[in-house]
Amino acid sequence: MLVVGMHRSGTSAIARGIAALGVYLGTDFLDAQPENPTGYWEDKGIVEIDERVLKALGLRWDDIEPIAPAEFRRLRIRLLHADAVRYVKRTFGAHPLWGFKDPRVIRLLPFWRGVLRKCRADDAYVVAIRNPRSVEASLFRRQSMSATAARRLWLVHMVPDLRLIADRPLVVVDYDLLMREPRAQLERIARALKLPAPDPGEIERFAAEFLDETLRHSVFSPDELEAATDLERLTQKAYRLLYDLASDRLVPDDAWWRSWDEIEQLFSGAAAPTR
Repeated sequence: MLVVGMHRSGTSAIARGIAALGVYLGTDFLDAQPENPTGYWEDKGIVEIDERVLKALGLRWDDIEPIAPAEFRRLRIRLLHADAVRYVKRTFGAHPLWGFKDPRVIRLLPFWRGVLRKCRADDAYVVAIRNPRSVEASLFRRQSMSATAARRLWLVHMVPDLRLIADRPLVVVDYDLLMREPRAQLERIARALKLPAPDPGEIERFAAEFLDETLRHSVFSPDELEAATDLERLTQKAYRLLYDLASDRLVPDDAWWRSWDEIEQLFSGAAAPTR
């Protein structure tokens, strides 16, 4: 089970949530930081691989250029691919239900889908979303990133490669809905991905002891997204379509994916040249 989503979108909370559902996430995590005091729940080895892949692609985590599919076929990426296969097998192979989380993964889905196929993993996905206005506010608070840069970064994470997991089990989880009803959201994840019956005690500990409302500094409804520019309208449309899945108004059927294809086409027309 991979937790995928944009930075500052609640991926850490969702990762801790799937751990409560019995998913093994490893034991060697990144240290907690002031902006994330309850921990990132990111395996250090996975993060290192992602950083090496981004470096090989000539990218930083906050670059907004889309990645051309051909880039993932280069020799230097294929060599990293072999390293990742070995690492995943060594770290997670002994566990029947395992997963990992790193916000970089969603930009590197072509890479990781190949790794998981080599590992013969039966992969499933938890797609984390959060209102882009909250993401913008969090990135501004952490590093003074402009709203326009944050929106472009949100789009380049969420839009280009989501189609790659259309054939896999997936569930979309909105961070604000998780904070509002953590028990119901974890039970929803378990149902959607057909996980073994969760331990009620673990779910209760997650809801009562891990989640901290004081660490969420902004909350916006889907209707509070601005739509004054083309960039804002595209962000609004993409988020609302994902939110319809997170709120169970829609299901990820062929009709939903056709709507998503329209967003991807709009993004491709508006995006900077791929590298």
